[in-house]
Amino acid sequence: MPVTVRVPGSLKDWFGGSDETSCQGGTLRECIDELDREFPGIRDRLLNEDGEIGAILIFLNGENVTGLEGLATPIGDGDEIGIIPFAAGG
Repeated sequence: MPVTVRVPGSLKDWFGGSDETSCQGGTLRECIDELDREFPGIRDRLLNEDGEIGAILIFLNGENVTGLEGLATPIGDGDEIGIIPFAAGG
């Protein structure tokens, strides 16, 4: 069973117009690599030039991955990844 990836409507275009997709891999980085094969260029949208999480937030089962192991965070069947853009305002 794959990992579910959910995104808000504002990012649907990144994922072929869908707000939900799936991926497989042992780590978040492997999942992103698989997503990039399905949706070319997605890695560049999610990661900065240093290959680290860029101007988005990534959650695994509701927990921000920056508080876990970042891109090395293990993922498993049935997990849920949420990807949301940073919100700016004043």
